[in-house]
Amino acid sequence: MKSKNMILTAMLMALPSALMAQQNIEKAFEALLNEKNVEIKTQHSLERDPETGKKTAQADVYDFVVSSPTGLTRIKAVQKAFEKDKEAAYQYRTVSHPGSDYMSLAVGDGKSQSVAIGKIKGSDYIYACFLDKDDPEKKYRYAYAIEWAEKDKKTQVRLAITYATTQKYRQSGNNIRRVIINGNEIDVDGQSISFGNGLPFDMNSVFGVDSVFLNREMSSESWLSKFNTYKNLFLKNPDGAAASYYATQIYGLCKNVDKMDEVEKKLVKSEILKLYIETTDEFIRKLFNMSIERLDK
Repeated sequence: MKSKNMILTAMLMALPSALMAQQNIEKAFEALLNEKNVEIKTQHSLERDPETGKKTAQADVYDFVVSSPTGLTRIKAVQKAFEKDKEAAYQYRTVSHPGSDYMSLAVGDGKSQSVAIGKIKGSDYIYACFLDKDDPEKKYRYAYAIEWAEKDKKTQVRLAITYATTQKYRQSGNNIRRVIINGNEIDVDGQSISFGNGLPFDMNSVFGVDSVFLNREMSSESWLSKFNTYKNLFLKNPDGAAASYYATQIYGLCKNVDKMDEVEKKLVKSEILKLYIETTDEFIRKLFNMSIERLDK
């Protein structure tokens, strides 16, 4: 990974000196990547405004496996670095989960590119967002994330750094709609869904700007991704207040399956049958039956 490490080192050195807020994270990332890790995949992208030369989007992603004692120590050091820098972050989160749900870090304006965090089975992850101190409009931010999962004395790791507009800026051009489910108010727009508890699924998450809420035609891949998101959210609490909402969204998806082939429809039907078994609510079961009927058309 030596050449890739040089890229990261150069990138970190190029960051404005004002970006001292995340200096512990930056140093810990560099130290971990300088270990003799088994490289799996790396991704790098950079976009600039052609007129001003100002950076508008950037993503640097590293996937690898760590097995050496020093490497494992470096992972712990990265976790501690996030803890040290979190007071300077405007958004900070740690998540432990079985890998069935994930979020995505926006890149640029978030419309065409993002970096998934949380897809490794059984992983934990941490991410933090920091405003670009050289941006007087406070329009752009840097996001840092580490995801890791231990198995058989080896740890699979993903490190990511992205540069994008802030969630607040991305949301400013959208009309927010509200729905009420069992007395719980939900804010919904093309980029976010919040349950009023401070834990939104936003454009830094699994919902993209081509969300079903915008009624835009989507590819089969996007369709399946959204279905899997609603499915997993439903399974978290099949009898909860939001269960009917997720079931309704699944039904809405099933009304728009023009881009789906028969193999994909068959897969979705089998997953809906699993959801059907998990609930005793007759209304939700009817929605699932109607969803299957739509897939059969």
